Amino acid sequence: MGGCIMRPIKLIISAFGPYAECETIDFEKLGNKGLYLITGDTGAGKTTIFDAITYVLYGKSSGKTRSSSMLRSKYAKPDVPTFVKMEFEYRNKKYVIERNPEYERPKIHGEGTTTQSANATLIYPDKDTPVTGSSNVTVAINELIGLDYEQFTQIAMIAQNDFLKLLLADTDERRKIFSKIFNTYPYEKLQLKLGDEAKRLRRLVDDQNKSISQYIDGIRCGDSFVARQQLEAIKNNKTENGIENTIDFIEKLINNDQDLLKVINERIIKTEKALSDVDKKLVEVNRDNSAKKQKLNAEQFIESNKSNLEVLEKRVELCKEEEPVRKELEYKIKEQEQLMPRYDKLFDTEKEYVNELKLIKTKESEFESLCKDIENLNKVLATNKENLQKLKDADAVLVKIENAKTGYDNVKKNLSNIINQCNDYEGKNHELELLQQRAIKANDSWETKNNECAAIEKTFLNQQAGILAGNLRDGEPCIVCGSTVHPNPFKLMDKQITEKMVEDAKNKVNELKAIATNDSNKAGMQKGIVDTLYESIVENFRNLKEIFKEVLEERAINTVSDIKAWSDEKLVKVEEAISKNNGYYEIAKNNVQVKEQIEKQIPETEEQINNNNNKKDILNSDISNLKIKNRENAILLEQFREKLEFQSRKDAESNLNQLKINLSELENKATQALNSYDKCKKSIDDANATIKTIEEQLKDSKNYDLEQLISESNKLQEEKKAVNNQRNDVSIRIEINTGALENIKANLNKLVTTEEKYKWVNALAQTANGNINGKSKIALETYVQISYFERIINRANLRFMKMTNGQYELKRSTESDDQRSKTGLELNVIDHYNGTERDVRTLSGGESFKASLSLALGLSDEIHCAAGGIKIDTLFVDEGFGTLDEDSLNSAIEALNTLTEGDRLVGIISHVQELKTRIDRKIIVSKNKVKGSKVAVEI
Repeated sequence: MGGCIMRPIKLIISAFGPYAECETIDFEKLGNKGLYLITGDTGAGKTTIFDAITYVLYGKSSGKTRSSSMLRSKYAKPDVPTFVKMEFEYRNKKYVIERNPEYERPKIHGEGTTTQSANATLIYPDKDTPVTGSSNVTVAINELIGLDYEQFTQIAMIAQNDFLKLLLADTDERRKIFSKIFNTYPYEKLQLKLGDEAKRLRRLVDDQNKSISQYIDGIRCGDSFVARQQLEAIKNNKTENGIENTIDFIEKLINNDQDLLKVINERIIKTEKALSDVDKKLVEVNRDNSAKKQKLNAEQFIESNKSNLEVLEKRVELCKEEEPVRKELEYKIKEQEQLMPRYDKLFDTEKEYVNELKLIKTKESEFESLCKDIENLNKVLATNKENLQKLKDADAVLVKIENAKTGYDNVKKNLSNIINQCNDYEGKNHELELLQQRAIKANDSWETKNNECAAIEKTFLNQQAGILAGNLRDGEPCIVCGSTVHPNPFKLMDKQITEKMVEDAKNKVNELKAIATNDSNKAGMQKGIVDTLYESIVENFRNLKEIFKEVLEERAINTVSDIKAWSDEKLVKVEEAISKNNGYYEIAKNNVQVKEQIEKQIPETEEQINNNNNKKDILNSDISNLKIKNRENAILLEQFREKLEFQSRKDAESNLNQLKINLSELENKATQALNSYDKCKKSIDDANATIKTIEEQLKDSKNYDLEQLISESNKLQEEKKAVNNQRNDVSIRIEINTGALENIKANLNKLVTTEEKYKWVNALAQTANGNINGKSKIALETYVQISYFERIINRANLRFMKMTNGQYELKRSTESDDQRSKTGLELNVIDHYNGTERDVRTLSGGESFKASLSLALGLSDEIHCAAGGIKIDTLFVDEGFGTLDEDSLNSAIEALNTLTEGDRLVGIISHVQELKTRIDRKIIVSKNKVKGSKVAVEI
């Protein structure tokens, strides 16, 4: 052995699939090469052996129908762990790998179940530290043997049902299968990418053509009939030559409009000059007319304001006569202002006097309140000291009650525990009674059946004697005893008993005996559980005797029911005691809290009393001082009021303000009279000056016809507006056409580039996707797969020709029935006996099996080569042999024997009876509906 060979040595399967217990398969017993048979009942777990190998290596079973968390055997006992362990050889080195799925198992400590996490371990022969962790081990296996899960299952297992599908598949179905096996998806991805790029470029060409058409639709021309006809023709003909003509036409339109724009601009300049001359004359006429109107307004103003000026002059003289009254007011105001500081002193003294009275009243009120507080605090202090004396033992009482509470709780817990045990005992004892009844019934059934079997066997033996007796003749010796005299020969019974009936009866007896034994074992196990529980109840009961000793002396306790009744009775009393004790506990706890609060309050109250006494002394002193100061301020107020004219500062201020108002009114009256006179006189003087200025201005004025000038100006403005509109139209036309020309040229360049790229990309896409008109529809991915398919067919024919004695040969079909359909991977068969070629689907069932087996082996060989020459030294072939006649079966076995060349061991998974006689080495899987499957290696 050597090279990149992977060979299983030993496989251990525990609580996995249909295997309830730990089963070991020693592959070394089967040798290093040749065929061996994996046989057994349907559903026993033949294919599970390969599933286990696949699972331990990759964490997935070969069937893919169950997740790893569903692999635990439903037949397994709770204490049997689920795992697969395998020792295998690779590159002449031995490795050990073990893996377990996630599953529910009983807890090691306590009751209930827990989740066993998935895990794996790979031990190397030349490394001290193994690889651990499910995903880490899978990665390590991929790197070690160079095969991933998909490659391994395709090389190591040949499943006939799957490869029959491959044999009968059409091109599209085979393409999907090969894409996954040989990883040709990148070619399909390239096909799709080329197709998408061709579609994108086609859309871009259409968009660019549409954009050019839109720019052409936006071209504008003048009122020329010929130009309009040419433009309409261009818009209706947008071919490539039409676009070139359009560019020439637009350039011609732009040049003509630029020449027209120069003529329009010269005309605008001439019109604007004539309009400017007329506007200047209109300005002069309007200015002279305005001056004349302004002169007339000034003359009318002077005439209307002469009498008003005289009235205002007399008002000024009257104000001058009131000057002595104004001076008298000024003197009184000054005198009153000098006395105001004395009124301020009076006001401050009055304010201080009133505030002192208020403060005296406030402090006297505080003093009375403080005296009452001191009296109340002394009462509280006396009460607290009295209560503290009453609660001096509160802490000791609380500790005593807490200790009693702990004792009651422990007793209650023990009573509840023993009650629960009694309830559990009753349930389990009932289960025991049912199991015992079931065991007795099963034993009775077995004894009855055993008696029936003995009777049947006796009848069968007697029947054999009857057959011998029927052949006896007088004078001829008996072949049993030798006697020649036969006075009373045994007679045959009417009912015939066959050997099979005897065998069936014995099998039934054995089956009933196994059931009876199993039921008896279960009853025994349950009896052990019940007895253990009873002993625990009695032990716990003894531990409670000391607490209720006087009660036990009055009555006898003999059964679990008595213990439970006694415990229920005591539990009620204990709970009543707990309830009372809880009430005492709350009272005691509250007393401790009250005591702590009083102990805290007494020093605080004493301190508060001292503080209030100090405050009372300070208040008493403040009140005496305030009363002395208040009497002094009363004397001072009386002195101020005797010396001043007004009784208060407010009255003095009121009088002073009135004097100031009277003075202000006289001054305002004189000022307003003088201002009104000055303003009126100035306005008349300004009007006279305006009249003189206008008269000087109108000396050189010219007489123009105003209506004629207005008419001429309006005419020139209309002309200017029309020419400007024409210029705007031409300018916009030039701008639009210039923009359209630039965009058409730019898009035309892009269009040429895009169309060139579209042509070669589309050609590539059509070729890659097999859409070339008139040719076979072979896509790029299919073309690559054809090379694989040809090699697979060549490898398959080496075996197919041998299995069919040279009659049939597989061939890839190179012709398509319909050029609209995808082709390239169709399969035909050549019949060398009659020289015909036909569709592989026309083969019979047995011929199809041979073809599919050959194709499967060819595909396995090709995958093996594609995987870098990595070789799996143990191969599995699953089912499919039941449809073969004897000759075909011989051919198939001969073909499989070729696989064993070079030290390869091939396992055939089948329940076909004839294979059992042809293949000596076997792995026999036996199925038990109760205990799960078993494995045995037979050499």
